[in-house]
Amino acid sequence: MKKNIIPISFFGIFFSLFSSVPAQEVNHDAVYLQLTKEYTLNPDGSMDYRLIKKQKLLTYRAFHNLYGETFIVYNPVFQQLKVNEAYTLMADGKKVPVPGNAFNEVLPGFAANAPAYNVLREMVVTHTGLERDAVVYLDYNIHTDKGTIPALMGNEVLAENEPIDNLEVVVRIPRGQPLFYHSFQNAGLPQKTEVGPFQVYTWKSKDIPAILVDERQPGGLELYPRLVFSTSEGHQQMGLFLMEQPAFQYQLSELMMSEIDTLVTAITNKADLVLKIQQKVVNDFRLYPVPLKVVAYRCRTAQQTWNSNGGTSLEKAVLLAALLKRTGIEAFPVGIIRTAGFAEEVGTLSDIDEFAVKVTSKELGDPVLSVTGLNPANLSQSMTGRTFMLFNPDKKVSFFKSGKPESTIEYTGTFIVSSDPKLTGEISILLKGNAYPYLALTRDKNKIKNSISGSIRSKDFTELKSSSLELLSGLQTFTVQSDHPFRKDSNYYYFSLPSVNTGVAGWGIKTLSSQREAPFEIPSPAEETYIMRFTLPSGFKIFTPLKKIAITNNAGAFLWEVRFEKGKLEVQRRIEFSKQVMSVQDYPDFKILMDYWNNPHYCEIIFIAGN
Repeated sequence: MKKNIIPISFFGIFFSLFSSVPAQEVNHDAVYLQLTKEYTLNPDGSMDYRLIKKQKLLTYRAFHNLYGETFIVYNPVFQQLKVNEAYTLMADGKKVPVPGNAFNEVLPGFAANAPAYNVLREMVVTHTGLERDAVVYLDYNIHTDKGTIPALMGNEVLAENEPIDNLEVVVRIPRGQPLFYHSFQNAGLPQKTEVGPFQVYTWKSKDIPAILVDERQPGGLELYPRLVFSTSEGHQQMGLFLMEQPAFQYQLSELMMSEIDTLVTAITNKADLVLKIQQKVVNDFRLYPVPLKVVAYRCRTAQQTWNSNGGTSLEKAVLLAALLKRTGIEAFPVGIIRTAGFAEEVGTLSDIDEFAVKVTSKELGDPVLSVTGLNPANLSQSMTGRTFMLFNPDKKVSFFKSGKPESTIEYTGTFIVSSDPKLTGEISILLKGNAYPYLALTRDKNKIKNSISGSIRSKDFTELKSSSLELLSGLQTFTVQSDHPFRKDSNYYYFSLPSVNTGVAGWGIKTLSSQREAPFEIPSPAEETYIMRFTLPSGFKIFTPLKKIAITNNAGAFLWEVRFEKGKLEVQRRIEFSKQVMSVQDYPDFKILMDYWNNPHYCEIIFIAGN
């Protein structure tokens, strides 16, 4: 049974999002005249991957910086690389074959500090005879021995950094063997033929626009056509392939057990113990960014990872789970997949971006813990648009999706300014969703006050009056006192308004281009409100104009208001984003809101002293 989505129009949505220019070569460094990717499952179980590219170089940058070399990664333990043909057609039609000394094997950069994977190789093909309007031709094949990979599987984005005139993805499987596939963003349906002993599936397309260069597009190239396929139905069989490996027995050495037992004796609080062990795995063991595909989806044991002081994302996840199990805490690895590219009926491991660990802990809210960093919040709540593939103890996989994204900050400050001028008062901060670093707070009780910037910093917090830290939200109230709350210039006193770096301030969005070709993604919908009330001394007046700016548009809302109310100065600063992905049409509205939010005039207030 073949699984697929029937599109209304081949590549229709793609071209509606990104209008193609009549001439593919305009404003690009190169163009693929032909790009063919072939996957073959041979009758004996071995596999072949063949790539054929014919690329025209249009600029000096194309061959000086971008496409003068081709890099081919493979694993010589179970793969054999064969370059079938490599040459350049110069602009005048002269054919220049790639000489023998232009093929050089090196260690892939991602394996440089990973001794366990120093067997990997990267063939560097240096193209010759390059000039503007030259055409580079390369045809190579990687043969994979039978019994190495559990299924023929692929995950192809049908677009490149340069335009493609003609693209083909060809999958050959023995007759009678089913192929399961799924297309995203209208990648289209295949042509089906029979050639010799093979059933052949061919996806063809023409005039494919280049991947846009705009920053902060939806991650994982979600906007572009994608094809996933496999000769295995569903993820259960692929999950079983992983879990039947010795690593998933979670065995520890005597030394490992001794170190963990020492931690258990020293740390009686379960939440602190979990996070301490996570910290050990993150900080004490290097991450090897080695793709699972090039190691045939194999995983070394927890002991091997421990002894080598490093491992892949999966290996570190197995290590963390094994160490936590030693303490009696239930923990299992999870694969993290972008939901926009997830098809449960297609049995593949190529859709997993990274691995983490799901912990069963009442104190921590059953979090998903990263093995690459100390995540401040549960990954299943802070990572939006994700599907988590859980490797259960019964050797079956199950799935759960990330929660609804949100980010809420409510900051209220009440201050009294003395004639010195000094400042005393009280601050209350409510955090929810992505803005609430619950796990970070478990590690560091001062996390909230340390996350605040502005004229009132953590050093000015004198007392924690109240604290309510739940799993999904936290509220803390502090008393504050500052002897130097203002920046003075002549008779003018400047007060920087607060911001919490777990919210919009932490996104790092300062300047935005005036035009946009691709949608713009923010970490989550957000709502932040800062309200400050000041009681001023005699002779101390507000210089910032009393006014209100209220903007509401398709992207969200912005509010700036300075007013006197009941003898007190009140300043309110608020921003709201109602959606996570801003369409090209909504981007101008988003830019308006962010420009107001970042405007220095609305990030501080100015007082003046004297009559």
